[in-house]
Amino acid sequence: MNFQQIRLLRIAVVMLALGSILTQVFITPHVARSFAEAYPEVAYLERPYTIAVIVAIAGFELALLAIWQILSIVKRGAAFTRSPMRWVNFMTTSFLFTAATLIGIIMHATFIAKIGTPAMLFGLLVTIAFGASAIFFRTAVKRGLLTRIFHDDPEHDIPAP
Repeated sequence: MNFQQIRLLRIAVVMLALGSILTQVFITPHVARSFAEAYPEVAYLERPYTIAVIVAIAGFELALLAIWQILSIVKRGAAFTRSPMRWVNFMTTSFLFTAATLIGIIMHATFIAKIGTPAMLFGLLVTIAFGASAIFFRTAVKRGLLTRIFHDDPEHDIPAP
């Protein structure tokens, strides 16, 4: 991975972080308020769902911090040894925390509050896939499968089909 790729990935991380902060501060409370007004029978869920979504987004932001640290390690040319694996584990844990929080919200809305829609099923499937991909990424890093992506080493290049 060259410095330009790392720079582009860092720009993407910053953009995702800014978007998630804006979502936490402005979009989530506004959407929750508008749903509470539109559906007064479940208005009591506005505050707990807002807090839960904000906490889930915070987990995502912590994962972005870990990604930033991993990119710093890659930029220095360090191999995925014990120290970088701590950041990979932290990132995976943060993503799993985010997925678990969102799954909890969706399950509560669907089965306890009885306000689930077909979109909730899609959200549940996407969230499960999100958590599974975090585990897959961690496993791939631990087994060294991503070394060829992170380092421009001809010995680790993927052969062309």
